[in-house]
Amino acid sequence: MALVNNMEKISRNANVHEEVEATFNIVQKAGKKYIQINTYGSKERKAKGVVSQTLQFSEEAIYHLQEIIKKEF
Repeated sequence: MALVNNMEKISRNANVHEEVEATFNIVQKAGKKYIQINTYGSKERKAKGVVSQTLQFSEEAIYHLQEIIKKEF
């Protein structure tokens, strides 16, 4: 589990990963909103339907993602 507040662009080799199922929900705490994204692992995973990874993004990180998307896509 991880809470992302800021991101920095890096240059490194990367590959496209295998497609997995994902869900999201909105979490609120102390008047702040976060988007939480859960992934569920590959189709070959033994424990099906179990959350594999969870990322939470603060409003600041979401704004930053919007800026990245506008610039890069």
